[in-house]
Amino acid sequence: MNILITGARSGIAKEVGTILLQKGHTLYLTTHTKKEAKKLQEELESFSNVHCFKLDVNDLNDHEKVKDLSLDVLINHAGIGIGGSIIDMPMELVEENFKTNVFNNFRLMQLVIQNMLKEGKKGKIFITSSLASLMPIPFLGSYCATKAAISMLATTLQMELWYLKSSVSISLIEPGAYHTGFNQVMIENKELWMREGNYFYHELHQLNAKEKKLFSLMEKKTLTSIVRKIVKNVEKRHPKRKIRAPFFQVLMLKLYLLLFK
Repeated sequence: MNILITGARSGIAKEVGTILLQKGHTLYLTTHTKKEAKKLQEELESFSNVHCFKLDVNDLNDHEKVKDLSLDVLINHAGIGIGGSIIDMPMELVEENFKTNVFNNFRLMQLVIQNMLKEGKKGKIFITSSLASLMPIPFLGSYCATKAAISMLATTLQMELWYLKSSVSISLIEPGAYHTGFNQVMIENKELWMREGNYFYHELHQLNAKEKKLFSLMEKKTLTSIVRKIVKNVEKRHPKRKIRAPFFQVLMLKLYLLLFK
């Protein structure tokens, strides 16, 4: 299969890509910058079935690079997280979070889906959301909101493709907290914009310390549980509509929804 993965520089997407390469699929692995793409290509130089290139989802010129690719699978994984309180987070940062995670990711996905429909392919689209789409996390509200939007758009898209009697499938990837470094960046980057006068400015360091401690307790240290599920579903004829892991965090989410929703 021909498979495109966005945001493949590291973490879940990189591990999924590496395993699929080992299985003989042709991979198009994209990164935010040319430098990252070159480094990734060098790391995977033992594979002849990999093509690494820059695809910044916010650069619409980069979207043109996928127009002529005949893809069987898209794994839309690229995304960012911006931390801080919704009370006074600058709206341009909220907009940036939505622009990257939702608007331009879906713009790219539209292009790929329309190509699949024209080619009459039994294509597969995997969209990375998060368990955070269902559970509000204080000071990560902007990120949680983007993931909630992704989940709703993807679920609606599943229904619309069904109405078309299309063979293109849509699957939501909803990982819990894994130790990739992403969460720590999201916790710390509120320091880039918070100033004297912001409501939580004087509690900033204590907040960051508490959040880091919480994630250190929650995060799954290895990616195996989610990576294995994604790879399995990429290769399945009929992939699951929702792919969730790790088990304990999924269980805790269900308990939360039962008690508080």
